[in-house]
Amino acid sequence: MPRMPGRLAAVAAVAALAAGCGITGTGVRPVGEPVQGGLTGESGRLLRVYFVTPEGTWPVSRPVEAGDGVQEAVDALLAGPTADERARGLATRVPATKEQVRARTSGGRVELRLPWLVRDLPHLAVSQLVCTAAGGGGPVVEVYEPGMGDRAWEVRCDDHGTAVPAGGEGTS
Repeated sequence: MPRMPGRLAAVAAVAALAAGCGITGTGVRPVGEPVQGGLTGESGRLLRVYFVTPEGTWPVSRPVEAGDGVQEAVDALLAGPTADERARGLATRVPATKEQVRARTSGGRVELRLPWLVRDLPHLAVSQLVCTAAGGGGPVVEVYEPGMGDRAWEVRCDDHGTAVPAGGEGTS
């Protein structure tokens, strides 16, 4: 008699497994468009802003309301990382300034006008500025420095978030 409760439990477990969960198969059914979460780079509604970690530059995405976003991205960089970004270890090497850093697109390029001489900036700050202005890559960034007139330093952002010379092109 002591074995009877164990047998009943085993029979109940087999019966429960055989019954399944009560949901029948439905086959393939159309469901409409795929889910679209948040903002995407393709929508043109995100900025890419480059901050730094101990390993180098690191891009973050920020929403943008309208326009091409170049000046907005540079302004976001100058404002520094948010509290959440700082908590994740992101920082900036771009020095604070009361002077305006101006950025705009022109003829498939980006003009970046700085209040500092590039030689006076940390390398990571230059990469932050160039890669943020370039949106992470692609266009050539013409960097204008004070006292240099209309001569620009032509650079681009490489795949590692580093400012590099723009493919051997000279200055304009």
